[in-house]
Amino acid sequence: MLRLNKSLVTDVNPSSHISESFRSLRTYIRQLGIAQGSGGKVLLFTSAEAGAGKTTILSNLAVSFVQDGKKVAVVDCNLRHPGLHTVFEVEGSDGLAAYLSGQEEADNIAVLGNLANLSVIPAGKTHVSPPDLLGNPKMTALLKELKENYDLILLDSPSAVDFSDARILAPQADGVILVARYGKSKRESIRKAKMLLEQTGSNLIGIAMNQAK
Repeated sequence: MLRLNKSLVTDVNPSSHISESFRSLRTYIRQLGIAQGSGGKVLLFTSAEAGAGKTTILSNLAVSFVQDGKKVAVVDCNLRHPGLHTVFEVEGSDGLAAYLSGQEEADNIAVLGNLANLSVIPAGKTHVSPPDLLGNPKMTALLKELKENYDLILLDSPSAVDFSDARILAPQADGVILVARYGKSKRESIRKAKMLLEQTGSNLIGIAMNQAK
């Protein structure tokens, strides 16, 4: 059963100014046309450095889109330091890694819960190199299947500067959001992440500033 913890402000306190910030981000994405049209759309979240808060941003945005009537799937593609299973309080032992390594079928890795129209695919555990798993054709097949069943698919991934994982996934996404933390993320690192993502030919739609005053 999927439970929501207190870090999901959009669920706990939807009338707060923080929740309004997520509604503004939701509106921005909607105005770009990414969340519209036929077929599901894939958004990848990454950062220039660890600790920017992209998992929290992704999770709250997912709840905000569900509140807007969308059917959403969130996928933890951070096989190095997964976090979505903690935010949504689900077990992280199976999930994406088990599917990509051929141990589970796609139908068995999503966790459904008490928030209607939201599914979570935790990262799971693996000893295989994450880039090798994420570059597997099974990842492409999974995204294709998810796009047939959900309006929006949100992918969490590690830092685009430190690891190649996000850059492997970026070309398969309809849009990429780079998350930075106010007062912590370095401009040089953000520029490097932006350059690396642009080299993949991905659609970098913007930078989400976390904890901005």
